[in-house]
Amino acid sequence: MNRHIQILAVFSFALLFYAGCSSIESLVNPFVGKWESGVFNLEFESDKTFKLMIGKAISVNLEGKYEYDEDSLTLEIEGDSNLTFTYEFKDDEKKLILKPESEFNYINTKIEFTKE
Repeated sequence: MNRHIQILAVFSFALLFYAGCSSIESLVNPFVGKWESGVFNLEFESDKTFKLMIGKAISVNLEGKYEYDEDSLTLEIEGDSNLTFTYEFKDDEKKLILKPESEFNYINTKIEFTKE
């Protein structure tokens, strides 16, 4: 019986550790994860890279690196230019509101993303 409790404890610890890693990562970098807003899908990785997919049937796919500080988020698109946004998190960091600060053909107004 004691051996079963030890195995259960080790398994529980491993499960909590694995679940905790993603929780800790989002505390350190709240952008990490997949975000969706209508035809916009945005995915931030922990290595500071991103993918932006615009459209459903016919889509535009952009990739690059991102940087952020307390006020702004900058997307450095490969082979193109930089996009700068002011941002705000709401609903316990489940919603992300981006307001463009630079000119970009695809995004001209603020967008509210929901974390998947």
